[in-house]
Amino acid sequence: MILLILLLPSAQFAWRNRSMPQFASLHDDGVLFVTAKSIAAGGYRILSLPENPLQTKFPPLYPAYLSIVWRINPQFPANLQLATLLSWLALAALFWGASVYYRATGLRESRVWLLVALLAVNPYLILFGCTMFSEVFFTCWVLAVFLAISKPGLKWAIAAGLLAGCAYLSRTAGLALLISVPMSLALKRDWRRAGVFAAAMLPFVIGWMWWSRAHLPHFMDDTLMYYTDYTGYEFLNVDIYNLPIVLWKNLDGLLYGMGSLALPKVFDILPVKILTQVIAIGMIAGVVRLARRVIMQEYAVFSLVSCGILLVWHFPPNERFVLPLYPLLIAGLVAEIEHLGKMLRAGLRHADFGQRAVAGAMAAGVAIVFGAALVTEGYVTFVFLHESAEQKASKLADQRAAYTWMAANLPQGANVLSYDDTLLYLYAHHRGNYMPLLTRWWYAEDHQAMVDAYRAVEDYCRGRGLKYFYFTTDDLGREVGDEDRQAIEQVIRSDPNLKPIFQYGIGTVYALSDWL
Repeated sequence: MILLILLLPSAQFAWRNRSMPQFASLHDDGVLFVTAKSIAAGGYRILSLPENPLQTKFPPLYPAYLSIVWRINPQFPANLQLATLLSWLALAALFWGASVYYRATGLRESRVWLLVALLAVNPYLILFGCTMFSEVFFTCWVLAVFLAISKPGLKWAIAAGLLAGCAYLSRTAGLALLISVPMSLALKRDWRRAGVFAAAMLPFVIGWMWWSRAHLPHFMDDTLMYYTDYTGYEFLNVDIYNLPIVLWKNLDGLLYGMGSLALPKVFDILPVKILTQVIAIGMIAGVVRLARRVIMQEYAVFSLVSCGILLVWHFPPNERFVLPLYPLLIAGLVAEIEHLGKMLRAGLRHADFGQRAVAGAMAAGVAIVFGAALVTEGYVTFVFLHESAEQKASKLADQRAAYTWMAANLPQGANVLSYDDTLLYLYAHHRGNYMPLLTRWWYAEDHQAMVDAYRAVEDYCRGRGLKYFYFTTDDLGREVGDEDRQAIEQVIRSDPNLKPIFQYGIGTVYALSDWL
């Protein structure tokens, strides 16, 4: 009964936004759904790209789950309602799995439900759990791994290894399990179970790595590498020369992303950012405190390995990338608040007035900080998420007008450069891609390189066989700030090689001079 009540916030959001207006705004979910469409048709390709390559970037388990949508209802966008339901079911499974996992770690019942409640009202879990991202699905498998490995015996170690293989085939970040779980078992000198676990998981890892490398496109430019090759794109953006700045900025982003799960990123200003990162440090301290008590130890080691990977990754970690760690992080934060509370209570009972005054001031400060965090989280969950969805719906209405026009007026088979290329494919039935800006430019703060990429858009389109370009004033939000976006928009609007042929709302369709 308690779990059903805790499911209400996410269920309400899923129901109100069952048409999924925010679909594909962060790109990866669009690629995953297009891949799912291919699986339903008997393939495993990125159908939206002109090259129609095999999907060698995202492993198959989550797209296979999403393919159920296309098998039951192949009509897009009507099938987004079913996709919302399947996404929400994975979120409900996560909440249930978290309750089982917390209970298995020995936490008292009241603490279990407090933690599940904090998960259930978290806006990032609700947002990504009601859209088609793999993080929630992946986290379900991760929790299952830790539940299995907590049980004694070789059979449970084998089961945990098989579950870890499924986690890896849901999201390649699951590779951290192959390191962390044997490491945890080795610390306990449980060598046999460590070996059995690794042996059970390895075939999944080797199989996917071999298949994806063997089926990479023969011709590879930077764009195709972005879509198909995680490893290649990593080395394209991160090398020995920029590694120090990558590590520094990723550490900054990692702490910000962790803390933002508790204090949502509504006010993106420096003082709030610092406070958010302090909360992240509190989370980490609490996790260490739990691990020392042999509570969630395997999860803590997994998180450590995962964070190590994120620190060298070619994209700054944000709330989405650390989401699979949140069931542990929120437990750590609650443990650290409890520890701080004990210290403050002792200070408030101290014989010296000065000690009591300091403890009282600190207690008031802690209450204000975490009270504000809860209020902010409630606002984002129950107000901001819905307002954001309405804004996405308004943007989508403008886009759909352009997609309808392109479907009716562009030559059949014409390829289009578009920031939301998977939406273009699903609505307008034209293939194309978006032009990814190298993250190495972001790390180097090379704003000119970002603008220059669009200054050479005609050459780019010529090289990729793209005859048209659909641009909206809402584009580029994933990569650049407002100043760079405005500079790029000015470059596009003043480019003599781009001829506007259709305009509606926020978007304009351009024809490239080469193809006129």
